[in-house]
Order: sequence, then C-alpha cells, then structure tokens
Amino acid sequence: MRRKRQALYEADFVQCKVQIPVSFGERLKELKAAHKMRGLDNVVSAMIRKVEANYSPDDLVAPPPPEDHMNLKQIAIHIPREHHAFLEAVAHRNRGVTLGTALETVGAYVKDLTPAPVQLALIENEDTASG
Repeated sequence: MRRKRQALYEADFVQCKVQIPVSFGERLKELKAAHKMRGLDNVVSAMIRKVEANYSPDDLVAPPPPEDHMNLKQIAIHIPREHHAFLEAVAHRNRGVTLGTALETVGAYVKDLTPAPVQLALIENEDTASG
C-alpha cells in the first residue's frame, strides 16, 4: 500500500480525507456502480472534470444541507492536484466550507457521469479544402 501511495504522489496526486453525509456517500456508490468505475477516486475525478468543463468555481453555490448532514462518514480519496485545487477554490468561494461540502457542491451540479459531447472540427486544414 505504501508503494501505491508513493506512486500516486509521484504522479502528482493528492490524498484528501473528507467528511460527507452518508446519503452523499451512497450517491457516490450508485454512480460508481452505474458507470462501472473501479473506485471512488475515479467517480470524484469524473465529477470534477464534468463540472470544470461547464462551470467556474465562482459559479458553484453550496446547496442546503441534506437531512442527514449530522450523520457523517469520512472517506479518503486520491485525486489529481488540479482537481484538489478546484475543490479548494469552490470551498473558498463558499466562504471557507470544508472540502467535503465543496465536494457535495460539485455533486449537486452533476446528474450523471456521461462525458459531454465534443464538437469535432469540420475542416482540419483549410489549405487542403481549397486546393
């Protein structure tokens, strides 16, 4: 396990220990199962990637706390450093909420983890089209 963690740190990943409501943890598990992902790390990274593509940290407003906001569980995730920075920016924008609440905020803007469609360029090189 130590070698695995060391390899992740060398690949510029950061370990985050966050406390989230049990209901949000269940939602993460449902997304993991629905999209056949290996671990919660992948689910969280996919959520952040999807939100980053459509929103800036300033656009994200923390939702009201869920009914089970006092029933917390701690999870440890390894995410890329830039995803950690995005979560910190969301936390800062929402007056310094915890990273767990920032992760819930990101989750509030993600309904599923299917990648957004990408528009391909119609013409790769204009010189070949005219010649």
